[in-house]
Amino acid sequence: MGIRTEKASAVWTIIISRPESRNAVDPATARALHEAFDEFDDDPGASVAVLWGEGGSFCSGFDLKVAAKPDTATALGELNPNSGPDSPGPMGPTRLELSKPVIAAISGPAVAGGMELALWCDFRVMEDDSYMGVFSRRWGIPLIDGGTVRLPRLVGQSLLRQTSDWFDCPTGPDSRMGHQLQRPRC
Repeated sequence: MGIRTEKASAVWTIIISRPESRNAVDPATARALHEAFDEFDDDPGASVAVLWGEGGSFCSGFDLKVAAKPDTATALGELNPNSGPDSPGPMGPTRLELSKPVIAAISGPAVAGGMELALWCDFRVMEDDSYMGVFSRRWGIPLIDGGTVRLPRLVGQSLLRQTSDWFDCPTGPDSRMGHQLQRPRC
């Protein structure tokens, strides 16, 4: 199963559960994420969702093993980058405009489409060793699911032009990308 949902009263945790692929999103996972967030938004008892990746990786983007197959166009199906706002995008829910907040709980990499998922969230909480990046640019694969719009809105054009492929995200109260997860003091 590509995702699972845990509900604790008004808080939903939507978990990407493909640790064998560093939580890369394939078409079935994209559809399941879209459906889970649609269900969350429609539930009057739900107040906030947390998006988390199981196994130490937030999300490594779209599953390149699927993209490399000769029948990729068929495999992508309705995950067409040019489809409407209510249909799933390549990463799943990133075209939805929800009425409730979503928090990205980022551990490890949030790269390529994984960064797009994180940017789609309203708030990002990042562990010390987490990072974001757009390594797919090296092979001419652009961000296709809202990242090219969301990233400059968050960090600004001038900072974006100073970056390369990855972001060693500054965290804390002044950060626009994410807030550092504070370890408990014992």
